[in-house]
Amino acid sequence: MQKFKKLSKTLLMATALTVVMVTASTIPDVAELSGLRAEAQELGVASQARADAAIAARASRPRITSTKGMTERPAKVLTKAQEMLSEEPPRFAEAKENLLRQRIAKWNTTEQAAFYQIMASIAGGQDDLNQVLVYYKKLLEMEGISYTLRDQLTYNVGQIAFSQDNKQEGIKYLYEWLKYQAAPSISQIEFFANVHYSLGQDAPDGSPEIEKNYHLAIDYLNWAISKAKLDGKNDKENWYQVLRALHNSLEETAKVLEYGELLATRWPKKNYWVELSNLYAMAGSEEGLSEDAVMVFEKKQFSTMELAHRQGMLDKGRELETMSQLYLYHDSPYQAAKTISRSFAEGASEVSRRNLELHATGFINGKDLDDAVEPLSAAAEMSEDGNNYMRLANVYLNLDKYEEAADSIDKALSKGGLSRPDQSSLMQGQAYLSLEMFDKARSSFREAAKTAKDDRTEKMSRDLLRYVDSEGKKN
Repeated sequence: MQKFKKLSKTLLMATALTVVMVTASTIPDVAELSGLRAEAQELGVASQARADAAIAARASRPRITSTKGMTERPAKVLTKAQEMLSEEPPRFAEAKENLLRQRIAKWNTTEQAAFYQIMASIAGGQDDLNQVLVYYKKLLEMEGISYTLRDQLTYNVGQIAFSQDNKQEGIKYLYEWLKYQAAPSISQIEFFANVHYSLGQDAPDGSPEIEKNYHLAIDYLNWAISKAKLDGKNDKENWYQVLRALHNSLEETAKVLEYGELLATRWPKKNYWVELSNLYAMAGSEEGLSEDAVMVFEKKQFSTMELAHRQGMLDKGRELETMSQLYLYHDSPYQAAKTISRSFAEGASEVSRRNLELHATGFINGKDLDDAVEPLSAAAEMSEDGNNYMRLANVYLNLDKYEEAADSIDKALSKGGLSRPDQSSLMQGQAYLSLEMFDKARSSFREAAKTAKDDRTEKMSRDLLRYVDSEGKKN
């Protein structure tokens, strides 16, 4: 979520000398506010029922009563202070010093209210939000400020308290303010979404407060979106980012995909396409899905990533390697080899054993065996075991390069780590036999027979050994 915007340094200065006094209630306690918050959720934050309740609450407020105006000396002092604050640069310290010398206990309520407003403005100008809160709360404790000012102060106190991590106090004031607002602005609605998102993040693991606050954040964001559309204004990209994150935290896969798709199509950025591909992969890995459902998500994962690739969005090694793997998985070996080749050429991917294996596999699966030799040879040299040398031997055998195949098997056996060294020796013997190198063939078949792990391998080795002996006598 975006950080809360910094509050204005000239808080309420313009109205400081024109305060209208009323009879008004003070802020309710936390228990009452919990009820207000629950009521807002029960009615639906954007519902007509909530708006009607706010209209009724405003209508039930006591009538405004007139109070005394300002006398000459306090008016003169306050006007002078405002003039100091209007200068460039403002004379905050001098204005504050002058005001603090006044004996405001003898001033009437209108004069005191104006004093507190100007002092709050000075504190805001000096980045002292703690003092801003002090003066705002003094104003709210007065029994005769206008409802317009009371509402503005209540909202501002809630904002400041929440931004200073006094979250319970902040939400208390914010919901008191909302109680009287039938049609908050989009930015105010967005702030409430921020509030509940933050409260959800702060809640202990496993707490029902997480789900409760995340759902409220979703409700407020949806309200902001619908109000923006109704007012002919643009909805914000980050609203959908947050909605996607909230639904993801609530494990609501369908909604996560909905907002992931919306972001990728309305704001077609690389990260949205890559993230959407990952979201399809995650959705396809959920338990209980049918094979057909898994296949649908896998195809979407592939097509989304490929679309980003075709638009030239993928430029990081890991992204291109993933694309190459997806091409392999979806039976496009030529594209797999081409993609990782490009990544090597551009210096995006490291020439590692893993990436060389990927490169070689693309060529092998695409039947480009000659091209597979170089990356597979390099991967075999980097490997700790001999398995890649055995893959290389198979490539050579398919290319009828028996000497190279036999040599690769020698290296495989030397490195070790093979699951079936007996079969490797058997294959090596066959390569030597094709080269009519009978002594080496005989040695390999004997080794295969001696280390055979099953009767079939042992029988084949001994049969070939007899064949070598008979061929050897002919020669």
